Amino acid sequence: MSRIRTMYRNYLKKKMFNKILLFYSMVMVLLFISVSVLAYRYYEQRVVQEQMDASLQELDIVSINLNQQYERLYNAVQQIYTDAMIGDDLKYFLTHEYEDFLNWRLNQYAYSYRTERGNFDYQLRLLLKDEASIANVVLYSTDQDFFYVLNRETQHFYYQPKLSVDHKDWFQRLRSAPWQYTGSEPLFEGKMDDVPTPYSYANVLKDSVTLKQYGAIMFELNTDRIKGLLRDRLDGKDNRIMLMTGEGQVIFDSQGKYDNTVYPYWGKMNLPEDWVNLEERSKVQLLNIGNTGMVVAAIIPESHIKQSLQAIRLSLIGIVILCIIVSFAVTFTIIRRYSKKIHRLVLYMRRWQEGDLSKRIEMEGEDELQQISQRFNHMCDRLESYIETVYVSEIKQKNAQLVALQAQINPHFLYNTLESIRMKAISLGARDVGQMIYILATMFRHLIKKQTHVTLAEEIELCGMYLALVQYRYEDKLEVETHIENSAAGSMIVKLLIQPIIENYIVHGFRTNDDDNRITITAAEADGVILIRVKDNGKGISAERLLELQDALHTGDETTETSDQSLGLKNVHDRIRLNYGSDYGLHLISVEGEGCEVTISIPVTREEAG
Repeated sequence: MSRIRTMYRNYLKKKMFNKILLFYSMVMVLLFISVSVLAYRYYEQRVVQEQMDASLQELDIVSINLNQQYERLYNAVQQIYTDAMIGDDLKYFLTHEYEDFLNWRLNQYAYSYRTERGNFDYQLRLLLKDEASIANVVLYSTDQDFFYVLNRETQHFYYQPKLSVDHKDWFQRLRSAPWQYTGSEPLFEGKMDDVPTPYSYANVLKDSVTLKQYGAIMFELNTDRIKGLLRDRLDGKDNRIMLMTGEGQVIFDSQGKYDNTVYPYWGKMNLPEDWVNLEERSKVQLLNIGNTGMVVAAIIPESHIKQSLQAIRLSLIGIVILCIIVSFAVTFTIIRRYSKKIHRLVLYMRRWQEGDLSKRIEMEGEDELQQISQRFNHMCDRLESYIETVYVSEIKQKNAQLVALQAQINPHFLYNTLESIRMKAISLGARDVGQMIYILATMFRHLIKKQTHVTLAEEIELCGMYLALVQYRYEDKLEVETHIENSAAGSMIVKLLIQPIIENYIVHGFRTNDDDNRITITAAEADGVILIRVKDNGKGISAERLLELQDALHTGDETTETSDQSLGLKNVHDRIRLNYGSDYGLHLISVEGEGCEVTISIPVTREEAG
């Protein structure tokens, strides 16, 4: 967190163009990402639709083939009823013993024009030859309770066989559902089956006159033809095709995982949702196959869709990154150009702030920054002219007034007169008066010196003289403490900064009736600044008066009315600000009845070596 804060402070907080570059980059990144996401979604929907359309075509092909197969099987059964010779032949076969059936067939050949083409087994063999998906034709006799299994190679009789557990009620089921799912378990025990026949088409055989049921015909089918057809269609594709019954029993699975089992996600496949959670999130298409009761399903896993979109995704990411880099590079180049111009303006302004008004900005171009540079150059010209004509002349006038004021007093006359008075007082025995006159004379000698700056030690010495006179005046009523750091004592300050503050205390805060008056003067240097504190335990200042004094110190209006108490403080404050700048001056703290503390802050200034 500290690194982020430092980076923000160094590169963003005071860097306008860095903020612009960051904001623009964020906007462009978000824009490019949004466009790429929309494009990806569009291509994703397009790919999904294409795969769904392709799957639908495959489902149509499977449905058409199974419907055609259903029609051929249905026509084969109908032919038994429409061709009387075949129907009688099959009926006699299923209702009599096999020897009786052979005798009956021989008699038919002998006493009629019947040929082999009128036999049911001949017609069934023709059907086996033409319909490759039929593995076995099974005939069942209800009267004789036997099964006759006919295939392309052999034929077998099974008398009163034991039915498999899953097919105990097969005859009752086929009355309502001609398409039967047999799975991998044979119809009855002992049945020979070389190829898997997971489903079959069956019909109950009835007498055309009495409608009595005498048996059933069942066509056991294999999925080799469908598998071969789908393998050709699905070669190299990841789509999954499944053929199932209406109860979810899998007849054929293109991936071979759920062949001859109940599909565990059959219930979810029928939900009206766009995406279905199967083994994974997938698109599902279902198609019912005519009247067969079977369903063919196409499953497109989401992972396969994403895999097909991988090339598009990588291309979009590459294009977005390239666009962001180009956009950032162009923007950075343009902004850096203007940033250099702004930096040049700031550099020259800093020089002007430091007082160097001789520099002028040269800015190429005709934009707003060039106009700003021209205005600043013009402002500098006018400012230099104003300083030359107004400020310098005003300084000369102030100096002239000061010289005139100093000339009004003859320093030698004043000093000699005070010395004569002092000697007269000593001769008469008034040594205290003589000492006071000596101190006063020393103060006058110090005050009439022409230099305007003295060391802090000299200023404190002058203040000590003034306080000594006060102590002589108020015997044993004033205690003075002075603490000056050696590092600060040699610093140069403007003359008479501290003495007016002490005098302000003596005039307004000194308690003449008390003997515990105390004033403390301290001076210390810290971080290039000298802090001078004058603290007393005098009368203090009321809260209202303190606010007036603070307002008088900080207002720049010279017409503001001030009392004698604030006049001296304001004079010191103004002289400090004129000499050292607006960052320095006086600060007041006072509580009425408890005293006052005045803090003077000025920069450290050493006397230049001669």
